[in-house]
Amino acid sequence: MKTFLHERKIDQIMIPTGMTAYLQTLDIPINKPFKDNLCKEINDYIENRMERNQRGNFVKPKLQEVVTWVKNSWEKITDSCITNALRAGYLDKKYSFKDSAIAKHERFGPLILKEMESQEIHQEIQELDCYDDVPEDDDMIVIE
Repeated sequence: MKTFLHERKIDQIMIPTGMTAYLQTLDIPINKPFKDNLCKEINDYIENRMERNQRGNFVKPKLQEVVTWVKNSWEKITDSCITNALRAGYLDKKYSFKDSAIAKHERFGPLILKEMESQEIHQEIQELDCYDDVPEDDDMIVIE
């Protein structure tokens, strides 16, 4: 797999143990409940409504049935779940990064915040106009 990715110039990044909740912030508050709800819909179908053909084999559900499962599962995800997940992952830019889950991580939070501060200071220095005191139209002659 590493060779396959390398040949295609795709970087592989390993997520450290215990960091999924911080780096994949939609996984736990949205994806897991959605999948749990979907499993309940499927199990209900299997237990109560699944049909068999003339040979006694199960018939696959109709597309509309599957769409209904997905719709019902998604409707059970509340707006507050989505808001909290977006805020935790700093995907909702209305909130400061300092309020995100990753910024509050015990080990990595301070390191990330320090790096961000360093980058902000560097950017501010780059934007300084250091030559404000030099007049534009002076009588200086430049000899090359």
